[in-house]
Amino acid sequence: MALIMNVENKSPGSYFVTLNGRLDSTTSPDCDARISTILLPSTKTILFELTNLDYISSMGLRIFLKTRRMIEQQGGHVYMINVQPQIEKVFEIANMLNGIRLFASISEADAYFDAMQKSVLASQNS
Repeated sequence: MALIMNVENKSPGSYFVTLNGRLDSTTSPDCDARISTILLPSTKTILFELTNLDYISSMGLRIFLKTRRMIEQQGGHVYMINVQPQIEKVFEIANMLNGIRLFASISEADAYFDAMQKSVLASQNS
């Protein structure tokens, strides 16, 4: 099965990436190339939607590691939504979940981001 990838620029410096299918040695070069195009100095947030990501290999893990490292060096964050149990297990084994916030759904992520923004605004108005 191929990898279907969609990248949306949600706001300046913020991207929503949907991965469907398999992220393996065959599909990872194209995925890496597309992700590399959004790893800009201005990128602060990447949100991966993984509901339909069925499989990940070590080459796929490398893409997530590289993305996380680069975004965190820029003071940004990587988030994941709807991580399937088998994918989450691979991330756990590779010790990749430390510092990455996982959300069960888009609505959970939206509630978290809404609360974060309100907190920042409240601290600025104090």
